Amino acid sequence: MRRVALLLVLCAAVAACGPDRDDAVQPTASAATTTAAVSTTAATTTEPSVTTALAPEPEIVIPSGVLAAMPFQNRLDVPLNIFQVKLYNGTAESLPIVGVQLVWDGLTTPVSDRANTLAAGDRLDYPVPLAAAHCAGDGTVAEMPDVSKAVVRVLLADGSERFAPVYDVKHFARRLYLEDCERQRIDAAVQWEWADLHEVTLDGRPVTAGTLRLTRKAGDGTITVDLVTGTIIFVFNAPDADDVPVAVLPAGQQSVEVPILFTEGRCDVHAMSEVSQPFGFNAVIDLGDGLKRPYKVPPPESEWATMRHRLETACAILGKVGFVGQDDLTSGGSTTTTA
Repeated sequence: MRRVALLLVLCAAVAACGPDRDDAVQPTASAATTTAAVSTTAATTTEPSVTTALAPEPEIVIPSGVLAAMPFQNRLDVPLNIFQVKLYNGTAESLPIVGVQLVWDGLTTPVSDRANTLAAGDRLDYPVPLAAAHCAGDGTVAEMPDVSKAVVRVLLADGSERFAPVYDVKHFARRLYLEDCERQRIDAAVQWEWADLHEVTLDGRPVTAGTLRLTRKAGDGTITVDLVTGTIIFVFNAPDADDVPVAVLPAGQQSVEVPILFTEGRCDVHAMSEVSQPFGFNAVIDLGDGLKRPYKVPPPESEWATMRHRLETACAILGKVGFVGQDDLTSGGSTTTTA
């Protein structure tokens, strides 16, 4: 029950279990709802429960006749560390665009060089790199800079500029800000390391073993890693942990180490070729205040090729490489996965 609650926290906060982050709505989207807060509280005699407060969102309408911008992100943008700015050219002017930049007190990206003319009355998506949030106050929505004051700086071939007001129809800019401020809060409190990743033999096949090392950076309370998800093709396991929590750094202690294993998840051709985030592991962390925070925890990129090679070798030894049917997909594999 506790594991299900933690998975709900992770899915709600990082959309790891939801659909792709694509441009699925019209620019004049109807009013939506959003997760205002996700918390897990422990009662005296019951399992922790997840309380999700849903508040109605005001409708955000992109007006006609102006140059306007809407940020969003597709699923395949995530591993590339980019997102998209959709520009709507409601003017009668064709715009030879050579660069775009999101400019907002909460988050400003570098300029993304482009060479795409945006015709009058047309709309196009322009990829921009992710950037760190400029967290105001405690980094929560209460003190977040006003997204309605954000603009996209549009650089034109003749050296002139236009400034397109941002309409955060999907509330993506807000989510990006809040997620990164949460990441910064965790980074300030504790250092996460996948240490000593190496090959071991498990039941005659190679797998990746190592250590999860937590090192305190600030505060003196208990820090708990409640859960680490697997991905489509990798299963995460902490052999010494009794299901959850995965690791606990007690109050006043400087560091803790936990042995871990990465074994094979799905080995079929479809999974191996189509997975977009093979190393997109996510954790749920409690910094000692009772709040369950999602945290992205990929292994060092220098380890990816070796981990993937061990995985493919193990899949071949197990005889699981090939095509599978729908029954195989629904009957096997890890249920705590990230695409």
